[in-house]
Amino acid sequence: MSKSNGTSLIGSFFMNNEKKADAALAAEVNSRLQAVLEDALQKNITLKNNIDTLGKEISRLSRENRQLVLTKQNV
Repeated sequence: MSKSNGTSLIGSFFMNNEKKADAALAAEVNSRLQAVLEDALQKNITLKNNIDTLGKEISRLSRENRQLVLTKQNV
């Protein structure tokens, strides 16, 4: 007995198990990739916040430096 596509019943059974294994492997890979993506996203958010904080600090220090230079020039 064979199926219309030429695959035997036993062959079909093993192919079905392979497809299940492939699906399980794909799900595992997908899960791991999602975890890596979430970790990278969290790190990027943290880095963005750090860059924003550094930008504010640079701006504050630049203002202070300008004020000190002007004060020194007036003395």
